[in-house]
Amino acid sequence: MDADQELQRALMEIGIPPRPDILTHLDAEARKEDPDYRKIEKLISADVGISAALIKTINSPLYGLRTKASSVHQAINLLGMSSVTRVVTGMTLRNIAAGANLTEVEEFLESSAERALVTAYIARMLGTINSDHAFTFGLFQNCGILLLIARRPGYKKVLELARRTPERIMAHTEIEHLGISHTYIGSLMAKEWGLGDAITEAIWHHHDYEEITRQHGQDAAEKPHLKETRDLIALGLLAERAIQYNPEFEKGADWVSGGRIALEHFGFFDDNFHNIAQKVQEVLSELP
Repeated sequence: MDADQELQRALMEIGIPPRPDILTHLDAEARKEDPDYRKIEKLISADVGISAALIKTINSPLYGLRTKASSVHQAINLLGMSSVTRVVTGMTLRNIAAGANLTEVEEFLESSAERALVTAYIARMLGTINSDHAFTFGLFQNCGILLLIARRPGYKKVLELARRTPERIMAHTEIEHLGISHTYIGSLMAKEWGLGDAITEAIWHHHDYEEITRQHGQDAAEKPHLKETRDLIALGLLAERAIQYNPEFEKGADWVSGGRIALEHFGFFDDNFHNIAQKVQEVLSELP
């Protein structure tokens, strides 16, 4: 079986989940000239898990709101439809992991929510990247891992191996053992869910740091989202470093491969980013 056939077989085994109905309904309502906010509130409130996660997320000090929300109604008023839809999109991730260990799923979702909040927090500090897009990218950056845990027998062993060998890019370990990577699976899911070209490609390339500086020639003209894709890839790595601000992270394959590229992409020196990372650590210490 050649590589293409192996890839197609793996994709058929895993399957890309369709976009949840709640997102389709939210989008349809949001696109109307006069959205029915009561209907939107009812849609979100019907799922207790999603509505609770929405309120918890926007009340995080990393989200940056001065006013706290105690209900879905207040959340909509504080954020607006676009931001609420993006947060709810991430909250539906638990639906793709039916059959997986509940503890593992919750740990994954907690980690993804933290990454999303930190990614958006740094984006707001930079002031040059759409923080809503940064939040969504942070949430979905590793969604392929969740899907593989739920649907690919034996993936946990590969995941454990990848964690034991931080000196090697995780996606390379996955391809060697499975013939497919969480980055590719995640990008297919992002495309299926309509997350946009920049986020979709950033998910695909988020371990490929040469993409930040790669010359695309004439193809660049056909990719108006290319700058945002590069921004998100670099931002994602810096967010991970800010969360894991320790010497061990800096020895890992991702930082060794892309750390300098990501810093230079935003014109940072180590001291510049040290200040940002310290602020992130201070806010994280305030979280319950």
